Amino acid sequence: MRLQYSFVIDQNPRFLAEARLFLGALIGAGVAPADIVAQVTTRCGQSGRALAESFGVRALELPLGPDGTYCNKINQLFTLASDAFDVLVACDTDLAITRPLDAAASVHTIRAKRVDQPNPPLPVLESVRAFLGITAQPALLAPSATAQEATYALNCNGGLLMIPRQFMQPLGEQWLQYAEILHAQRHLLQRWVNHIDQVSWAFAMIRLNLPFSELPIDYNFPTTLAKQIPSSGYAEPIVLHYHRAIDRKGRIKRCGVPAVDAVIHRVNRSLNPRRGLWSRLFG
Repeated sequence: MRLQYSFVIDQNPRFLAEARLFLGALIGAGVAPADIVAQVTTRCGQSGRALAESFGVRALELPLGPDGTYCNKINQLFTLASDAFDVLVACDTDLAITRPLDAAASVHTIRAKRVDQPNPPLPVLESVRAFLGITAQPALLAPSATAQEATYALNCNGGLLMIPRQFMQPLGEQWLQYAEILHAQRHLLQRWVNHIDQVSWAFAMIRLNLPFSELPIDYNFPTTLAKQIPSSGYAEPIVLHYHRAIDRKGRIKRCGVPAVDAVIHRVNRSLNPRRGLWSRLFG
């Protein structure tokens, strides 16, 4: 089974800093550059392509999504149609992946992790469901960091999505359609409009009834919420989702939870100048 790791580099300078860390950690974890694709928006220009190529990673031009921001990731499902792989691992740029993800991938089911907090709140999701004319009542579960709340079981964090090749086209088309609709009707999302891609994905999955298996929180661990997550709920984070929490030297900030900080330390240490990566990553 071959995995293709894909991530987006946009125009904001923070994407370049995050992309350096993303690539340094992923390649350092043993993933071959040939299995990684940088999806570079046209407004990012040559800087994104040059960064990817400095790591030996192929760069593709990525068309912008309906909102030009949060929905850009959707088009990753269309740009790789001619590539030979089994599962797409569509990633946010602010991830540090500490080992190849083959053990978590499946050619039969889509995998993602449930949201950490009830964003958007359930009443907002329900109003969107009514607007879209989806009559089936989605299953409800508690978000991973707020056990007293409820959300759709398919309201997933878009930071890491594992999508078998066979589902990329239908999911991408439905996801994009709902994103276009909700962008035009973004008042429905109220102040949670920045979750438009996540909500569109959830309703696309519900509409298509595609096979789904939830990822453990270890595979998309929010370091900024580490203190809110019961330690009994995870073993050792495999994918750190640091949500922009990096210091001036480009290192992931510690979170104050020893088990998680130990992983953060290992990632940061792997980019130490004695390992030969620091100057290329953050110089």
